[in-house]
Amino acid sequence: MFNRKQEFIEFTLHEEILKFGNFTLKSGRKSPYFFNTGLCNNGRLLNDLSSFYSDYISTNGLKFDFIFGPAYKGITLCSSICHSLYRNHSMSKPFAFNRKEVKNHGDMGKFVGCPIHGTSLIVDDVISSGSSIIESIDMIIESKAQCIDVLVAFDRMEIGESRAASKELIEKYKINFHSLITLHDISTFIKSKQEYKHHVQAMDSYILEHGAD
Repeated sequence: MFNRKQEFIEFTLHEEILKFGNFTLKSGRKSPYFFNTGLCNNGRLLNDLSSFYSDYISTNGLKFDFIFGPAYKGITLCSSICHSLYRNHSMSKPFAFNRKEVKNHGDMGKFVGCPIHGTSLIVDDVISSGSSIIESIDMIIESKAQCIDVLVAFDRMEIGESRAASKELIEKYKINFHSLITLHDISTFIKSKQEYKHHVQAMDSYILEHGAD
């Protein structure tokens, strides 16, 4: 249970992490909204963002040995969430992240941070197709560790191969999937707020067309 959903949506709107309009995604798909935690690029915003994650982890009693962040956005996420867990919840957890290119000198290998063993919590900003999270899970499994939980800020709830990517992850890897908010949460929120009601039709059409479930 996460009782800060509305607060988180309001935070993303106020800081323009979540925007409504006409956007073209990396895939080429047209979208009536855009969500970008990359805008949390100073101490205050990163502190606020990580506190939502750490509150979710603490409230839901997630159990894990280390936090893993997929490069690149997951790097700042995993480190700042670990800091927030210690500062706000007296939980000291190690973290690690991957390199995009394997280093063959100095501290060699594909990972930076704590040793990859035991159980992991993967943290990322959003899930669309799920490709970066799948890559992370596979890397962790190859290192003889386990992924038991995935936590993202926002689940776009879009269709992967046959259904929502988050549900495909659950079925394939038998993990626990968590998100601070989902596309349906945003849809419900804007329908309750007069100042956003002019975006409702475009959002409803997008959800219907792209099969969020």
